[in-house]
Amino acid sequence: MRRNIIKILAFMVILAYAGKSVVSVYTEKKDTATVTYGNVILGFNTKAYIIKDEMIIKAPFDGRVEKLVKEGERVSKGRAILEIYSSSFDEEKLRQLEAVESELKKQDTNIPFYKDLQKIDEMIKKEQDNYKEALKKDAELAKKILRRIDSLKAKKEEILKKGPLVLQNIESLKEQKEYLEKYISDNTVTINSPEAGIISYTFEGVEDILNTKNMFDLKIPKLSNLVFENKEVSGEVKEGQPVVKIVDNFDWYLAVILEDKQASLLKEESGIKILFSDYPNEMRGRVIKVYKGDDKLYVGIIKMIDEYPDFYKKSKADVEIKLKECWGLKIPVSAIAVENGKEGVWVLKNGTSKPVFKEIEIEISDGSYAIVKGLKIYDRVLLQKERNRGD
Repeated sequence: MRRNIIKILAFMVILAYAGKSVVSVYTEKKDTATVTYGNVILGFNTKAYIIKDEMIIKAPFDGRVEKLVKEGERVSKGRAILEIYSSSFDEEKLRQLEAVESELKKQDTNIPFYKDLQKIDEMIKKEQDNYKEALKKDAELAKKILRRIDSLKAKKEEILKKGPLVLQNIESLKEQKEYLEKYISDNTVTINSPEAGIISYTFEGVEDILNTKNMFDLKIPKLSNLVFENKEVSGEVKEGQPVVKIVDNFDWYLAVILEDKQASLLKEESGIKILFSDYPNEMRGRVIKVYKGDDKLYVGIIKMIDEYPDFYKKSKADVEIKLKECWGLKIPVSAIAVENGKEGVWVLKNGTSKPVFKEIEIEISDGSYAIVKGLKIYDRVLLQKERNRGD
């Protein structure tokens, strides 16, 4: 009897030791993970080409550019943004005009016949405008207007002869001013902005390819061979050379290069977030098109919602595409097992020798981690690559 009791006690000790050993298999080895609260981002890194809705203006002739608006400034429609002087333009004429205008301001106009002369000048100007219109419609009327102009000019000459010498001096200065203004006008083109937008004088040499007209037909080989020059227009220009861009600051796009798996994740009309490598803030975008760029790769077109600083003078960037971000209970994917067709994890309960299988619902996974439902924070789960249940 006593021997039997000793045997039973010995067997119980062996069982207790074995149970302790089993528990230690899961606790002492690095085969478990703790359920934490965190986030998982479904996304990828890729190269992006920036596409602007822009209007390009070219030089009408050889000459020199004079910028009237700074790079990056937003202008309204019709604002003067650039002047181009012909290559034969005599810049001395600008200084002469400035000197004549300064001299005119110094003249005393409180003299006899000055107002009469001004009135005749206004009448001549009006008749000259009428003459131009009449030439298009009525030749006889044009002749009558021309005779009236000659009569007014004759009357003006009589006043100048009778008036003081200073009046003649003023008239001489006015004639010089008119001559210089005409010379400058004939040799200068002022470019007004045809639309509201951001002004840019920077050209990268890819504007013929990266534009809104071509963005749904971009080819990967052509994109890969693009050479970006990044040159700012200044000084001398040639006829036909692009000199200024007016960029729509509300509509701009990204063309992103996608592998097959990435293309399958990028759903048209879905909202996504984009992080540029050289800018800390996330920006919003909407996928509007995904199409084949060659035999292996795809092109995704994203309409941007937020503004990227200096986007108007950039055409290429490294970006991170964030398709979805989810917060919740986070576990390693290596902890997920399938038992009887159900996804779950083996949870190690305190004080027990064997883990317990708990079914879970996977909300999102990036391949390394997953956000799940069905567990509690700080639960300890077994990693499948280490687990050896022995059942």
